[in-house]
Amino acid sequence: MAGLSAVFAEAQQEPPPVPFPKVEQEELFLQAIEALDAGKTDAMVQLLERALPLDPTNPFAYVKRGQLFDLIGNNSRAVEDFSKALAYRPAFADVYQMRGCNQFKLGNVNAAVQDWQAFLQLKPDKEAEHWQICVGFALLSHYEEARKRFDWHATTNTQDLEVAFWHFLCVARTEGLEAARDSIKSAPEEKRVPMAELHALYAGKGTESDVWLAVERGTPDKAERAKREFFAHYYLGLLRQSEGKLDEAKQSVQQALAIAKANDGFIGDSPGGQLRGGDIARVHLQQIDQRLTEQSAWENRGPGGAGTGLAYLAAGAGIILLIGYTLRQQRRREAPLELAEKSST
Repeated sequence: MAGLSAVFAEAQQEPPPVPFPKVEQEELFLQAIEALDAGKTDAMVQLLERALPLDPTNPFAYVKRGQLFDLIGNNSRAVEDFSKALAYRPAFADVYQMRGCNQFKLGNVNAAVQDWQAFLQLKPDKEAEHWQICVGFALLSHYEEARKRFDWHATTNTQDLEVAFWHFLCVARTEGLEAARDSIKSAPEEKRVPMAELHALYAGKGTESDVWLAVERGTPDKAERAKREFFAHYYLGLLRQSEGKLDEAKQSVQQALAIAKANDGFIGDSPGGQLRGGDIARVHLQQIDQRLTEQSAWENRGPGGAGTGLAYLAAGAGIILLIGYTLRQQRRREAPLELAEKSST
């Protein structure tokens, strides 16, 4: 956060973003969005490359181009554009949120958390709503901090059992499984299947068979079944991780990620400072692989070798919010993980 203190004090007086000073630039962005809607990604990129030189010091132009790069999954280019926007306007709060989400999608969890912290310093009223930073701290194995933030988030989001499952992970890795079961949170209004059965399993009152029976209940259509199976695999994986069973956790998260890749609405397509379930599952899997590699290195170290310790058995993972600047003609799809949709700026 070094270097930002001078702009934080002025953030509340920050004027709204200025409109594009050049009509030609705005028109090229609209054409780029139309090209994307038509599935012409290459044409979209060409139009974007023509737009920026028309007014290369306009920070909002970089924001819009960054959002479009985010939309097509070019997260590294999105990070570059958001960074350029911040160079021109360091107190552009929502850009830290959007850059953080793109850093996360690139697997740069520490950088993502730093950006989200900057966003919250500029907009402290959003802190209780900010579930992404909770997940980020859990992924970095900062379980005490993650737990504290999930406790806070639960005060504003009482309808989502995903919060309960992440909180469970944090308690399990710091105080043990029994403490996690005793303190598991509830969400009486949660309607998604098979969340209730997963909650009972986490609490030690249900079985994995109950979860899969719920997945089959009511002959769900293809889209609904994909959501159910994603939730089941993903949160069974998080439970196995809570138990310290990283190999089993990896298998479940891999299965969830495969579902996300095979179905619309689970990955990307979220340029407004959001994350989707598949985005988080992919980064989660990277984190588990890293822990397993470190664990193997510890177990196979030679005489006198430096070990990494049992702490590497612990790892966390992922779920969902929104922050300003959505594109005017953005295609909207229902996110399978709906935690994001239950908070707003």
